[in-house]
Amino acid sequence: MVVAVREETQEQITARLRGLSRHELEVVAVVLAAISDPDRGLREALGWINFDEHGAPLNHRFLATRTVREVPSTAIPHTKGRSGVDEVAVERTLQGDPQPLNSEERALAVDRGIRRGMDYDLVAERLGMGREAVQRSWERAKRKARAEGRYVPTQPVGDIGTAA
Repeated sequence: MVVAVREETQEQITARLRGLSRHELEVVAVVLAAISDPDRGLREALGWINFDEHGAPLNHRFLATRTVREVPSTAIPHTKGRSGVDEVAVERTLQGDPQPLNSEERALAVDRGIRRGMDYDLVAERLGMGREAVQRSWERAKRKARAEGRYVPTQPVGDIGTAA
């Protein structure tokens, strides 16, 4: 990956990363962090990158004086007690490519799957859960959404009649 990011196009790098599992991506991140010098200036460390995470040309002005070490202090930390949500893992799992999911990701996958019209049995199969567990998770998701003032379907979603 160290060589690829310096010699390949954005599309080639994206294709490489897309083929990695969540665990492999975490390992790559840790290894790359381990070989980086935290006291190196951002401009020097990232000067060869010419695009941002959305593919837009990168403006290097913000890199002028900060070091790599100073970046985490400006990053938004995860909420205490929460492990975060990997949106890609949730989507891949719902599409039939099983990924390891934490409890928050499982709850999100149930909510999204049911709202998209997947029946309990399909969601259960994709998540490796029992039908009853999916039903309980959907009921919790509906209660939480209503409490937060978010929309909850009152009619059956998609082709199913058991989700509402």
